[in-house]
Amino acid sequence: MNTELKHDIYIDWELAGTNPYKPLLTRVITAALAAENVTIPCSVDVLLTTDEGIREINQEQRNIDQTTDVLSFPMLELTPGTPPDGTGEDEQDPETGLCLLGDMVISVDRAKAQAAEFGHSVERELAYLAVHSVLHLLGYDHLDEGPQKAQMRAREETILEGIGVTRDHFDESLNAPLAPAASAQPEVKRCGMITLCGRPNVGKSTLTNALVGEKVAIVSNKPQTTRNRICGVLTRGECQFVFLDTPGLHRAANRLGDYMVDVVRRSVADVDAVLLLVEPIPNVGGPEKELIEQIKKMHVPSVLVINKIDTVEKPQLLAVMEAYSKVHDFTAILPISARRKEGLDELLDLAATFLPEGPQLFPRDAVTDQPERQICGEIVREKLLYCLDKEVPHGTAVEVTKFSERESGIIDLHVTIYCEKASHKGIIIGKQGSMLKKISTMAREDVERFMGTKVYLETWVKVKENWRDNLNLIRSFGFDERD
Repeated sequence: MNTELKHDIYIDWELAGTNPYKPLLTRVITAALAAENVTIPCSVDVLLTTDEGIREINQEQRNIDQTTDVLSFPMLELTPGTPPDGTGEDEQDPETGLCLLGDMVISVDRAKAQAAEFGHSVERELAYLAVHSVLHLLGYDHLDEGPQKAQMRAREETILEGIGVTRDHFDESLNAPLAPAASAQPEVKRCGMITLCGRPNVGKSTLTNALVGEKVAIVSNKPQTTRNRICGVLTRGECQFVFLDTPGLHRAANRLGDYMVDVVRRSVADVDAVLLLVEPIPNVGGPEKELIEQIKKMHVPSVLVINKIDTVEKPQLLAVMEAYSKVHDFTAILPISARRKEGLDELLDLAATFLPEGPQLFPRDAVTDQPERQICGEIVREKLLYCLDKEVPHGTAVEVTKFSERESGIIDLHVTIYCEKASHKGIIIGKQGSMLKKISTMAREDVERFMGTKVYLETWVKVKENWRDNLNLIRSFGFDERD
């Protein structure tokens, strides 16, 4: 069993004070996934709440007025004993590579009461509830007294015994801190702006996210995903990189397209270096030629970054390098795979030599200049692109109408999705609301990971005919050529 597999286990705490159970639950959930032979990295969201908190969730999600010890919300329909392997439909997020297993909610109040009732520690009770919930996320059930309930009970006992948790014993090492505190960081001495440009769907947003280490730009296999210039920030040692992720340069088909093309042209100016992303094809296309002409006028370092090298044999890259070398004398040519994070250290080492001396522009822990509400809206749009096909996603816009934080830290997020046709509205909502629910659930989980807290997301769908050719509507959705 692989207990070292890197899962994304996000644990939110709604009670007073700090959460003392994070190391315990992280280790228990990881061990339970390993015991069930899960061999791909998974995402699990955990909410530790009060009796009243879990009662409210029961009312909202299950329409029952009841306080329970644990709730499980699986994302996948799995068979007990057959863990996800990444081959099933929607089993892995295309950007992170994580298998989205689902959510669990545990009442700490209830766990404490049950621990006192059974005569063991709160930690032992929480470990049991976490294992119980993981099995639910993996397809186990216990609604009746049949063989499934017996199978689930047997698995719970086996997993708990395997990590040193029994009715008479609790392994205290499960409570040990997960990692040492971060060391002091050096002062930033070099800082600069670097533009990432290229044709649509070449991997600019994937590369930005990979370099920054966070999702700051949405990703899709559909072209023209990015509509605004996205700023990704990475502070590495004494260097701060400000990466400008631009829309792909393409032939505009409407006023929104005009805006996107103009963003590209303005983003290539007034920077310290330019990264031209291309696919491993030994031909310099029209968009690349136009960008290279702009780069020549700038007199700044330029790097040809050949992305998606995992899709071709290495000897084929020589022809690509030769084709582009005939058109422009690049400062350097680097082959990478943004999706697999291959060649990124070499790219950053090279980019650091282009940074001028100067103070940092952003705090060390900043990853973008985008407002949080804008990123949340973009995450919803990403899930639209992922879940829907053909032209419907590109005829959609997303508006965040409410973004507020409760005293408990929970974010209330209200989002309106606009589309151009009534028929598109029906597609987005889906049969009995199934598609909108799927989009909203996937978006909420990503927003929670980005915000670091629990999020209540509500979504609506409205029709705005031909909005992509209406300049006033384009501006109202945040796309303004006057910026």
